[in-house]
Amino acid sequence: MPACRHLRATSASGSSGARRQVEPKKTRRSFRWAVPVGLGAVLAFIPAPAQASKCPSDTIFNPITKVRWNCIFPITIGGVRAGSYDKLDKALDAQSASKPLCACRKGATFWFGVKVSFWTPNRMIDVVTEPGCMMALGTDIMATGGKLQGSQSSISDGTNTTKLFAQMHYYVAPVWKMLDMFSDLPCLEDDGFDVALMTEVMPTWQSGTLGAIIQPEGILFGNPAAGLACMSDSAAAAAGKVIDPLFWCMGSWGSTYPVAGDIHMGDRVEAWAGLAARGTFMMGRLGALTIHSADGCSFKPQPIWTKSRYKLQLMEPVKGGKCVNIGRPGALWTSGKHAPGKDNAQFMLFEKAICCAGISTP
Repeated sequence: MPACRHLRATSASGSSGARRQVEPKKTRRSFRWAVPVGLGAVLAFIPAPAQASKCPSDTIFNPITKVRWNCIFPITIGGVRAGSYDKLDKALDAQSASKPLCACRKGATFWFGVKVSFWTPNRMIDVVTEPGCMMALGTDIMATGGKLQGSQSSISDGTNTTKLFAQMHYYVAPVWKMLDMFSDLPCLEDDGFDVALMTEVMPTWQSGTLGAIIQPEGILFGNPAAGLACMSDSAAAAAGKVIDPLFWCMGSWGSTYPVAGDIHMGDRVEAWAGLAARGTFMMGRLGALTIHSADGCSFKPQPIWTKSRYKLQLMEPVKGGKCVNIGRPGALWTSGKHAPGKDNAQFMLFEKAICCAGISTP
């Protein structure tokens, strides 16, 4: 069974996860949650014979054709927006740098420059009903024989709703680095392609009850009052906005808790997006998520996500026309996105980059 922890697909061989710092010619190591070392031990207890896999082999990641490049806009340089954008893009760009100039300090080093902000594609997320189906690699690495399989079931609570269960794979995929483009910009990641997390090896993803044990704060948001608060987040998401303080809400996609693979489903594509967003939130709870600071001088840990800093683009099974904010109602963007017989999805996660691009002083 091939090891998943060290998959690399860039020319930067030997990359150890260093993330480029805003300070010129300096890099900063960012922590990533790697696939547990005991993956082989876990798979050893799974019978080798397996049923025929439904994992597609034609989904290998091609950054040139699969990424929706208009999602990098709007770009703000010195307080001036560049590039075309529509009303939704403008709403999503609420945290753009407004001040034209910036100054940073790290230890004895100072640098002054122009504040720049843009959206950068640097993470990928699989949501698969076929365990071990690595869509970015176009292969199935786990012969489970039906174990850990995704499912769709009815909820017997009189609401006539269904529930989807699926696995999630989280990849480090800094597209600019992979294409060897704009390497001189100070805010781009210096990582290589990597598999950062597979939920198949996480018992807490298979059961919301187990998830509540290690994330007991989820119990606080399982009450009607917390659910009513999510109504405002859903309304804001429909208008292209995000309410960051309501971190336990994902707009029309449901609740962030429990952090597990089960999610209520009215729209299949919307449920995929909900699990992709929940996976991003989980990476923060595991200590493996960072964002650019508002002053553009550094990166800061993100144990509780800032939802407005992220947007998703559907890549598989049908390429999405544009990126969507967290929680955007499926009725506004999911039409025609679920190809018949295709029950695995792949998303590109865009993150808002804010940096002080300047020259250090002696």
